[in-house]
Amino acid sequence: MKIRTLIVDDMPLSRQRTRRYLAGEPDVEIVGECGEGEAALKAIQALTPDLVLLDVQMPGMNGLQLLEKIPAERRPAVVFITAFDEFAVPAFAAHAVDFLLKPFDRERVAKVLDRVRAHLSAKAAATPTAHASAALSEHPGPYLNRIAVKSVGRTVFVATEAVDWLETAGNYVCLHAGKDTHVVRETMNQLEFQLDPGQFVRIHRSTLVRIEAIREIQPLFNGDRAVILRDGTKLTMSRSYRDKAKAALGAV
Repeated sequence: MKIRTLIVDDMPLSRQRTRRYLAGEPDVEIVGECGEGEAALKAIQALTPDLVLLDVQMPGMNGLQLLEKIPAERRPAVVFITAFDEFAVPAFAAHAVDFLLKPFDRERVAKVLDRVRAHLSAKAAATPTAHASAALSEHPGPYLNRIAVKSVGRTVFVATEAVDWLETAGNYVCLHAGKDTHVVRETMNQLEFQLDPGQFVRIHRSTLVRIEAIREIQPLFNGDRAVILRDGTKLTMSRSYRDKAKAALGAV
């Protein structure tokens, strides 16, 4: 599989150097280049790249601001490009896979790409296969009516009817229940298997939603849908999950 890559940098010479370094990687396909934030945002929405090499400092919208405009569940893997190492901390806070500190060389790019490959492999492993989906439909029950959240010295039980939505966070799952967020050390597939499909629906490889928490659904680009919850939270239903969601929600 090719890693479809978008280069975003306001310096043409920097983009040219990055493109030259990537040319030696047989599994990397450059799908576009952008020199400023607004164009990059449109390109990400239209091209849905796997990886974005994103300059932090650009005129107008900078890289961190651009990333904030993309819902977490729709973000590609991001590697920030910066001339200042103080941007490394905010880069990782924004869930970047890694960062490239200018001036970088081919060896550094190769190391970063190794991390990107590992990240994308882990992400792909979290996507249910057809066999796994069939297994989910054959769950014998009973389903969970509360979820155990373990922390140091105690276990908190969260009622499933209080959970609005769940999202993948590495090897964990974050439960969003009203204003509270709880972290559970299980995979999304494991939790989905234990939750009643009549109450919860998978709308993205990283997102599971309680059906009663959904207020409305709106169309987006490329067949995706925006799922608006009763508290105003906006999530994305990817087109690959629409058929499955349609069985639970009706026309989507």
